[in-house]
Amino acid sequence: MIQKEHKQQRTVELTEEEVRRLIKLKLEKKIAQLPYGFWRCKNGKEHAKIAIKYLIEEHLKIAVVDIPKKISGKTFHETGLFRILVEFYDSSYFKAIDNVYPGRFKPWEFAKGMTGIWDGEAGKKRALEAITYIIKDMNLSQEEIPKRVTYQAFIDYGLGGMLQTLFNSSPYLAINALFPGKYKPWEFSVKKFWRTASLETAREATKWLVKEKLGLDKSQLKQVMRKHFLQYNLGLMLKHFYNNSYKLALEDFRNRF
Repeated sequence: MIQKEHKQQRTVELTEEEVRRLIKLKLEKKIAQLPYGFWRCKNGKEHAKIAIKYLIEEHLKIAVVDIPKKISGKTFHETGLFRILVEFYDSSYFKAIDNVYPGRFKPWEFAKGMTGIWDGEAGKKRALEAITYIIKDMNLSQEEIPKRVTYQAFIDYGLGGMLQTLFNSSPYLAINALFPGKYKPWEFSVKKFWRTASLETAREATKWLVKEKLGLDKSQLKQVMRKHFLQYNLGLMLKHFYNNSYKLALEDFRNRF
């Protein structure tokens, strides 16, 4: 018992360089076990932090920017450091990474082994955070959101799975969850939208264009041109419902409203 206590005390007082040296020996399989009390001591989490940083930057030589693409729970298993995750990070490799590089990464940036992050209320909250992150990172104004937050944008940010899981692969539904009622579905660049939409939806879109976007009434319809339909992403609506004629769309509006 005295010997164990002595070993544990020695481990507690290790310097950072000593910790790095022991981790190096462990990763290179030159020692089978780390000293007694290496993890389960008052400095255990600090040892873990040093170990993770050494593992990534020196042993695996992974650039920090590439961590989300190249690190997963499997990395810790294969290098014999999975115990770190169990002891200090609820078996979550993202929590471990976040402790070493605080705030540097988002959980959705990690493609491997991040199942369940969109589940439940916590998942929905995280999804809204992710959508907000895209908008801020792309430096978009409110007006630019419908045109530039596309399906491909979600893919580029590693959020295609989230979009599919929570929003039926629809950028509009994702944005509408963040800004309820602010945008119309036809404002988004979705090629198939008008293939399944109804004539009533087309009529509502024309009404929206005339009244909300252009601020006009029936007596001013002569001011509405084809370019306005194209400007507000209604070209495919004209194709599917009005034989590519904006005049037919306006006539339908005049008769309907």
